[in-house]
Amino acid sequence: MGLVGAIIGVMGIAKAATSLSSGYAANAEAEYNAVVLNQQAKQIEEQKKLDSMKYDRLKRQYSGAIVSRTAASGLELSGSPLAVLLDTQTQIEMDRATSQYNLELEKRYKMSQADITRQRGKSAIRSGYMGAFTSLLTTGAYLTGPSLTPKVTSSGGMFGTYKKLTPSTSWSGLG
Repeated sequence: MGLVGAIIGVMGIAKAATSLSSGYAANAEAEYNAVVLNQQAKQIEEQKKLDSMKYDRLKRQYSGAIVSRTAASGLELSGSPLAVLLDTQTQIEMDRATSQYNLELEKRYKMSQADITRQRGKSAIRSGYMGAFTSLLTTGAYLTGPSLTPKVTSSGGMFGTYKKLTPSTSWSGLG
């Protein structure tokens, strides 16, 4: 095998280790990013709660204002003032529902991105193993090379010189 063979073997092993290491590093990065995305999804859930409280406060604020204006004008809370109160509360509830829906979509998107990121990390590990296996296989084939590759010999014949392959030396004689 000699010194060159040993160096080639060490380089092949180093390349395989690097391939594995990069796969695991990519997975660790993907896992970190997935955790961040999950935290963002939790923050959106908290945002939904705060948003709901904001709309409750808004409903109370508008209801109080309508009731007090109606009472200050000497009217009863019926007819048009009641219709205005109901319409205002209905609009606020529609705004709340729209906001909650949009925040839920955003939360689910973040959770989906976290899942996709984790899958990419797992894929990076598989790619690292495939790269390592390929590197070791290539290095092994190179180190055992001449004994497993065909030998080229020349022979003359009716149509001139041609090259004949026999299984014992390298492909280098084909050129």
